[in-house]
Amino acid sequence: MAVCLSGIGIIFVLIGAWLVAYEVVAKFHGETHGVSVPYGGGGKVHKLGTFIAWERKRNAAMWLGLGFITLGSLLQLAGLLVQSCR
Repeated sequence: MAVCLSGIGIIFVLIGAWLVAYEVVAKFHGETHGVSVPYGGGGKVHKLGTFIAWERKRNAAMWLGLGFITLGSLLQLAGLLVQSCR
């Protein structure tokens, strides 16, 4: 049982690490910011919709990854405790 808990924990940690590294694995391609040009010149810089959507996806993947890493670490600890209590 302890080996199974630790093995499952390691798998969760590996999946979590890849999700946390989302920005490295799935880089954003394209323009990130645009400029609105009002009448008379000047303008404000704003994030483009495609970049905002990518940021949301990246943040969700990273939070999910942290959850997987935490759960995997707890499973590994549980495996150690089960093994040491025998």
